[in-house]
Amino acid sequence: MSADFLNSTVEYTTRANAMLNPIIPKSGLLLMGEKGIEFRSEKGPGFIQIPWTSVENIFVQMLFGGRYVRGFTIATDEGQLFEFVVNDAKDTLKYMRKYLERDVFQASKSNISKVLGQFKK
Repeated sequence: MSADFLNSTVEYTTRANAMLNPIIPKSGLLLMGEKGIEFRSEKGPGFIQIPWTSVENIFVQMLFGGRYVRGFTIATDEGQLFEFVVNDAKDTLKYMRKYLERDVFQASKSNISKVLGQFKK
């Protein structure tokens, strides 16, 4: 059984991994359009639909002083967190700015930064 699409037209598409499980990521496509963000799994059932109006924050995982963006975590108004690792994350975030205010985007410390921070103390 497949769910209906959230958007009537898809304006932006990119390959992504949804980190629904900390051990095994789910590969698929991240689709964006006028109504929100959708993730469709490549293998088997599975999809995520997030309307633009439900997005509260996007935590951007930046490395090397912001020169490399690994992915992002979307926080919804229902308290859900969805983490995505995207090949072209910078372009994806630029597209999201078309529908979301600048203050929604926040830098998130990467796991590497957290570990290295322990040694600097």
